[in-house]
Amino acid sequence: MGTAYKIRCRHCGAQFEHHMQPGYGILPVCVGCGEYVETETAIRCPACRKKLNTTQEEFNEQIEVTYMWD
Repeated sequence: MGTAYKIRCRHCGAQFEHHMQPGYGILPVCVGCGEYVETETAIRCPACRKKLNTTQEEFNEQIEVTYMWD
C-alpha cells in the first residue's frame, strides 16, 4: 500500500505530486483520514525548497488530492 498526494505549496503556489511508500514499523497513511504523516523527514517544494510538513496541520492545508493504492 502506498499514498500519493497532489500538493500546492502555500509559499510559492507550485503544484506537484509527492508519494510515500509505507515503511516497516511506521506507516505514513492517508492525510485525508486524519492519520499520522511523518514530520521528521522533510517534504520540500521542488520550486522554492520550503519544508511543507513542519506540522501535520500545515501539510494537511496544502493537500489538494490524496490517492491510495495497494
